[in-house]
Amino acid sequence: MFWRNIILTTIFIFGQLTVFSTINYSLNAPPNGVNYHLAISINPGHNNSYINFAIISENNGKIISTKFITVAEFIRVGMGKQTSRANEIGTNLFEKYGVKECLYKYDSTDCKNKNGMNIHDLWTLRYNRNPNCPPNCFPTPTMIVEGYSQHKSHPSWPQLQILQKYGIIYINDFFYGENLFKLFVDFQTNDWLSTYQNSTE
Repeated sequence: MFWRNIILTTIFIFGQLTVFSTINYSLNAPPNGVNYHLAISINPGHNNSYINFAIISENNGKIISTKFITVAEFIRVGMGKQTSRANEIGTNLFEKYGVKECLYKYDSTDCKNKNGMNIHDLWTLRYNRNPNCPPNCFPTPTMIVEGYSQHKSHPSWPQLQILQKYGIIYINDFFYGENLFKLFVDFQTNDWLSTYQNSTE
């Protein structure tokens, strides 16, 4: 009887550990291998903007779904201030990847005085002139008029090759996940911008 109780207790404990491990794994692992990411694309489209902000789901590098969001929502999710499957643990992803604050806190007085590149200026990677400011326009004092792209509405082949290092194939593709935040970091670097601008055909 004594040994029977020992055996039954051992089986029970082992079973509980197995169930717990299975539950714990299922909570941490993405269902069916699907992952969610913040994403942007630099092309005309949603909300008549030249930069589209979205949350995408992907599996093995293939985008399955796209949900367009506002830039404000993009920043809140990125800072961990809004619940989203693209940032479930609420980490400040900008800080995690070393993005300087003025890219996303561009409305702060300090950032306005610095006059650096912010998230709205990413159009410069695709266009050689601000699409919202044709040749006869009167730009506002803080408006960037000239872009870094060699061509009017698309980068040169060498420039596209630079952008392909961040996970895209074509200029209309979405940058997403870690690659997107790496692009943010480099976009704030003068040497990187100079290299990009001078990568002409």
